This record gives sequence, structure tokens and C-alpha cells, in this order.
Amino acid sequence: MEYFRLRGTGVSPGIAVGEVLLSERIVFTSRKNGIKKEYIGRELKRLDVSIHRTGKQLKKLKEEIGKRVGSDHSFIFEAHLFILQDNCLISRIKEIIKDERCRAERAISKVFEEYSRMFKSIEDEYFKQREYDLKDVLSKIYLNLKSDKKLKEDDGKEKILVAHDLLPSEAASRLSKGNVLAVALDIGGTTSHTAILARSLNIPAVMGLSQVTRKVKDGDTLIVDGTNGEVLINPPLAIRREFGSKQKKYDSYVRELKKTAKLESRTLDRVRFFPFANIELPEEADLAFSMGAEGVGLFRTEFIFFQRKDLPSEQEHYKIYSQVAKNAGKKPVYIRTVDIGGEKNFPQLSIEKEPNPALGLRGFRLSLRERKHFKIQLRAILRASALYKNVRIMLPMITGIEEIEEAKLIIGEIKEELKDQKFKYDENIPLGIMIEVPAAAAVSDSLVKEVDYISIGTNDLIQYYLAVDRSNELVSYLFKPLHPSVLRLLKFIIDSANKEKKEVTVCGEMAADPLSALALLGLGMKRFSMNPIFIPKIKKTLRSVEYKSVQMIVEKALALKTAREVEEHFLESVLSKHPEALLATEAS
Repeated sequence: MEYFRLRGTGVSPGIAVGEVLLSERIVFTSRKNGIKKEYIGRELKRLDVSIHRTGKQLKKLKEEIGKRVGSDHSFIFEAHLFILQDNCLISRIKEIIKDERCRAERAISKVFEEYSRMFKSIEDEYFKQREYDLKDVLSKIYLNLKSDKKLKEDDGKEKILVAHDLLPSEAASRLSKGNVLAVALDIGGTTSHTAILARSLNIPAVMGLSQVTRKVKDGDTLIVDGTNGEVLINPPLAIRREFGSKQKKYDSYVRELKKTAKLESRTLDRVRFFPFANIELPEEADLAFSMGAEGVGLFRTEFIFFQRKDLPSEQEHYKIYSQVAKNAGKKPVYIRTVDIGGEKNFPQLSIEKEPNPALGLRGFRLSLRERKHFKIQLRAILRASALYKNVRIMLPMITGIEEIEEAKLIIGEIKEELKDQKFKYDENIPLGIMIEVPAAAAVSDSLVKEVDYISIGTNDLIQYYLAVDRSNELVSYLFKPLHPSVLRLLKFIIDSANKEKKEVTVCGEMAADPLSALALLGLGMKRFSMNPIFIPKIKKTLRSVEYKSVQMIVEKALALKTAREVEEHFLESVLSKHPEALLATEAS
């Protein structure tokens, strides 16, 4: 057996060694065989029967998954039932059957092609992953046109699941059985349902491997390293032993982290800090709180738009925000208003193509132009705030005071409307802004006076500030969060908020990096919002240091000239004073 080593993207940490179970790939037809006019009714009936059968299957799967691993993991089927009930989608399939006089299989395939083209025009990774939800539903309808067609079943033994692109419902069904050791996929990313589910079930997963399905066959031996994004096919015995040792070390590390999740969030000298979670789906809240999150620091609302050709209604927005608020209980939930435009383009809003979308009509700028839809979202957020008084409004891509004043006027108008219509809302709902534009950072001392809190989006802020596209491999090496200029800018923002006694949170990737989190703590940051899976690691790191000593380390770092000098200074200083902080992260 030939030995291969493949690199991909680690989307769920951990190491697993086991035998391959290769999943079959569903391929839509490209055949255009026509049918006679008198058979159109028969095809429409076949489609209706298939849709009905698919609905029953989805409801049954939702119930089964809820029983196996809890209702928080059955959310996928809620989304899929929602897609199945989309009149635009089903009407389009029927329209093709009638107009082209073709079989239902061809109509479903053509609709998928149409939607795929739309998804391919979107650059944002999170939105791209939503294509799989649509494909999942259409695949089920497609298969149910012939009731005898079934996917290959596994034999119940513990194996590593390998597939080209694992459909979300297949992921939920198979991963929840408890016999999947790991997952390896040709395509996919960190925001796919499969990745979210794998992380929540602590199953190692690597995606974006490109050709793993062509390199393996059922029965091959695989090592999946979800921490480092590697997959080893038929490795020699010596390498298997090496990874076996790594696996034991990692498992021990995870056990320690789980204990940390329940501990108090304080440094060695008793300074309080707050770990929060960045989430995209309401059901992720339970996972976040189990990891030690003390609130939802960033709830992204863009996913509400992904699965539809039309725009969501106020009630659809309200249902989702209410669910998040309910899941959080008394914990705070920071709901960011829709942050699309630029590279996150959607046909529902008819946004013109721009020469430089990153600097164009996006975030709050787009909300002001699409004021009607913005008001619909704000009405839903305000209504949801009445339930537990734990909801906050967060505005993205703010550049100046004028925008804040405009937002306050709009929110004031909506409050009056809701009051007239006898809707309840939190009259003191906090309003905050994202600091992710250099202009906003430079005047953050003025902006913070106009709002209740600020949240620093370090991903975009650093990218704009250093003029570096972090996704561009030609210049990504210049994206350095610990660049002295970045630290000085962050210090100014944090100091400005602390001076006004306003909350300040960091919700970019710096919050999830141990060294960066220590730097932020030393700058005076106490609120860190990140992907839930990183919370225990960061919590353990911050619990291992004294706040005062980290402040002194940062003070010296601010006088250094290069990012490399800063990193070396931090490593040496933290290692000498608080070695436990680095030991807390070494297994990751």
C-alpha cells in the first residue's frame, strides 16, 4: 500500500487513526431527455411525492438526532425544512419541467446549477458553505424520485469517514452515531455545518484536501490530524506510533481544558476577564456556554440571507434572535446588524459590482442605502430584546460620528413605531459599534462617547491598517497582529474606552491566539470574543498569568521596532515569569 501525506485545513482539532469508510458522491444528471406534453403532469406528481417523502425524512432525522446528541445538533434539519418550504425554489423546478418538458431529475439538476453560479460569485467563505445546505435538500428530493435508491450505509464499526463533500444531513446522521473517528473531505471549510458539528462532537476533521477520495479506498489506514490540517494515508508503523503518542498527549490536553471551562475567569492576581463566543447559528450558543463562554460577543446575522432568493421577513428575523436570546438566558448577546456588501454580495439586494469592494458599499453603509430592510432587522432585534433584556445592537463598518447619529435617529423612529403598535422592547437596549476601520480607530476617543460599548474587529482593522490582504499569499506574511504600530493603535482604542468607563471587546482572531490574547490583556483588554472551541485554551492561558506582570511586558513591547522583536520579547518574558501560560497552549 502506497504512503501519501496530504495537507488541508484543520477545521476540528484532534488526532485519530483508523480504517477508511469512503462515502459515495451524489452526481446530478446532465441528460436533457425530453418528455411528451401529456407526461408533464406525471413528472409534477413525481416531484410532489418526492418532496413530501423528503419532508418526512427530514422531520424523522431531526427527531433521531435530537434524541442521540441533543436538540442543539438537530438545527441543520430546521434549516433544511425551511429550504424545502421555499416556494421560489420549488416553483422554479416545476417551471423548468413545464417549459422544457423534461424529467424532474433534469429540472432539479438545472436549478442546482443556477444556484451554484450564484454561490460561486460570492467570495466570503461562510456564505460559500451554504451551497451545501441547498445541495443537501435537492439531493434528497433527487434520490426520493426513485424510492429504491439509497446511499451506501456503514457497517457500524469505528472508521474514518472520507468523502468529496459531505452533505450536512449526512454529516449529522453519521457523525452522531458515535462510530466516526474522524472526517476527511476533498472540499469544505471551517464554517460548514460538517465542521461546526465535528467541533461540537469533538471529532477531528480536515477539509480542503482536494484529492483524498482519489487516493484512498475502503479499508485503507488513515491518520487525521485536525489540529495541523494533515491526513496521512497508509502511514508506516513508525509514523503511526509517533501519532499515537501525539494523540494521547492531545487527549490529555483536552481533558485539562474541559476542566478549565468550568473555572473562574480570573488571572493569578484575581483580575477578572470575560470570554465570549462568536457564533453564526442560534444552536451554537449551547456549545459556546459548555466551553466556558460568558456571553455571545458576536452573533453574525448574515446566514439568514444565505438560503433564499427573496429577503427575510421581520418575523423570520425575530424568531432567530429570540431563540439566541432564550438560549443565552441572562448572558449578554451582541447582535451585529447585517454585514454584507463588498465581497459578501447577494442578488436579493441588487448591489452593483464595484472595482474595489473591500472599500465600497458594505456593512452599515449598505444598511443606510437599504434602509427599509435595515429597519426590518432592527425592529426584530428590538422586539427580541424584550424577552430577557440581554440583547445588544452592534453596527459594523462605522467610520464616523455622523453614522452613529443617523443610526440613533432610525432606532428612535422604530421605538416609537413599536410603542404605537403595542410591541414591547428593552427601552435601554445598549448600542455599540465595530471598530474595524482605521478612521474609526483614530477617533475612537470621540466615538466611544456616543455609544454604550465598542468592539474591535481586529481582522479587518489590521488588514486595512497595514494595507495587507491576509488571504493573498503574495503579501499575507506582512499581516502581523503584533506589529508595534498595531499594538499602539489598539492601546489608544482600549485606553479611550476604559477612560470613559465603557465596555470594550475584541472579536477578531487575535482573541483566539494565546500570545495575542496576552498582549491584549496587557493593553487593558478584559473582554475576548472568539470561536467557542478556542475559549478553554485562552481561558487557561489568561488564568496562568498575573495581570500586572503582563502589563509590564507589554509596556516594554510598545517601545520595540518590529513584530519579530515583539514576539521574541513576549515569548522570553512570559516563559521566564509565567511558563504555565505557554505550557497551556503547546498541545494546540
